[in-house]
Amino acid sequence: MHSPLAAALVLLLPAGSVLASTTVRLPPSLCPAGEAIFRDGFEPVSVPSDPSNGSGGTFPGNVTRTVTVPQVGSRSYYLHLPTGYTPARSWPMLFVFHGASGSAASAPAAASQVRGDWSALADSQGFIVLSVVGNQSQGGWGASADGAEISAVQTDAFAAYNVEQSRVYLWGFSAGAHFAHGLALDNTDFFAAYGVSAGSLEQYACTDDGSYPPTCASLLAGVQPKIPVDIHLGNTDSLYTMYGAGNDPARFEAGGWVSGVDLHYTLFNGGHTYTALHLAQIWNNLCPFALGP
Repeated sequence: MHSPLAAALVLLLPAGSVLASTTVRLPPSLCPAGEAIFRDGFEPVSVPSDPSNGSGGTFPGNVTRTVTVPQVGSRSYYLHLPTGYTPARSWPMLFVFHGASGSAASAPAAASQVRGDWSALADSQGFIVLSVVGNQSQGGWGASADGAEISAVQTDAFAAYNVEQSRVYLWGFSAGAHFAHGLALDNTDFFAAYGVSAGSLEQYACTDDGSYPPTCASLLAGVQPKIPVDIHLGNTDSLYTMYGAGNDPARFEAGGWVSGVDLHYTLFNGGHTYTALHLAQIWNNLCPFALGP
């Protein structure tokens, strides 16, 4: 199950970008603005801006674009460009992954929905939303074509829009959250931070029972840098009550993450869902981070 992510690790690295090896924190006053000078909380740190310099894409608002994916064919994906977007400067981008929709035919609608759920926040906070459609037969994630499609979408979007490559984030819901764990942890030099709603490490990225490699302990111990993560989980969600997702924060802490610093965990009253308030909380916890050299 882990092999598709190994392919995505190579494919996701944008050509010409500054490969990053550290995570830096932006001061609150700079976080929404996407400036090139950040502060890590202790000393001033100058982080080179890494714009994709894309141009030519339609803006603002909702946009559907189509890419050709090797061995798959034509695939559409969904963007939201915030109201203030201009290609004159680079903008943060949030990849969003929908949950399993029940069938491949209904996956595009699920992708469009999560794009819409994030759009108002993108307008107010100033970031681009990019929603990819999963290839798995039940409308979810983990198919062999997912890595190639994400790579093709990333290449197309970065060429069409001016993306700040030091501030690319990831969020997923349900099956998209399971997949997001694995993708983000395997691509810490691409994503600055990520969030999951109703997700579990053991559903895709790793396992503690030896049923497939790697173990969660070995995966998390080897991740560098320790990519900031936000976890939102409902206390009546079966992932929490039956499948051990509530143990994920402790797994991260054992792997070197620090609660309240680069690990944020919210256990809310509710089930397998997310709300607009949750999305705002997640963005507030992802936005302060960027990648540095």
